[in-house]
Amino acid sequence: MKKTAMTLLACAVLGIAYGQEEQQKSGFGLEVNAAYNFALKDIVKAKDGLPAYTVDTYGVDLTALYAFNKHHAVNIRFGYTTGDDDHTIYEPGYYPENIKVEVQNIYIMPGYRLTTSLNDSLSFFGGVNVGFAQTEGEIECSDAIRSVSESKSKWGFAWSAEVGVAQKVTSIGSVTLALQLQGLCGRPEYEKLAKGKPGNLLYLGVRLGYSCRF
Repeated sequence: MKKTAMTLLACAVLGIAYGQEEQQKSGFGLEVNAAYNFALKDIVKAKDGLPAYTVDTYGVDLTALYAFNKHHAVNIRFGYTTGDDDHTIYEPGYYPENIKVEVQNIYIMPGYRLTTSLNDSLSFFGGVNVGFAQTEGEIECSDAIRSVSESKSKWGFAWSAEVGVAQKVTSIGSVTLALQLQGLCGRPEYEKLAKGKPGNLLYLGVRLGYSCRF
């Protein structure tokens, strides 16, 4: 009986110590990230002699988070990305035609993150974010005679999933490196000018940032 009581007491002490450690890891934090995003889908499909447009983007985001303990955190992310692509089409008997596509995205996405420590200074994390994005696109066609353009803007569903590592560099700051799969589903229409239909945007991004916990 005495041995059982001592065992339970030891477990309770360890539980309290673990809980205090977890509590010490709770608090607010901020992250600033820069990213380059590789397009996995065309923004304009190839059709009627026009090429497909795959627009890579680059951008920045600011993430505010609250950690419940050293493993679990919720966050909200504000971000901006932009990119462009251009082609020149040569058809026999016609002037060369220049076509340029530009795209910009503004998004806001709440999310959740799970973190696990690999050693005293290095940790691994994964997270998901779901929210909304405004996708603004412009396409311009021009040749030696004329130039026409069309610009569209639309709000739509946005999501992202990421995995990465964080290397602690100070007592409250870490450098982060992550891979991110991001879908931005606002879809400007280009049918009138480009004779095609843009798909929802899907990107694989590389994010480098700095995280500060308070």
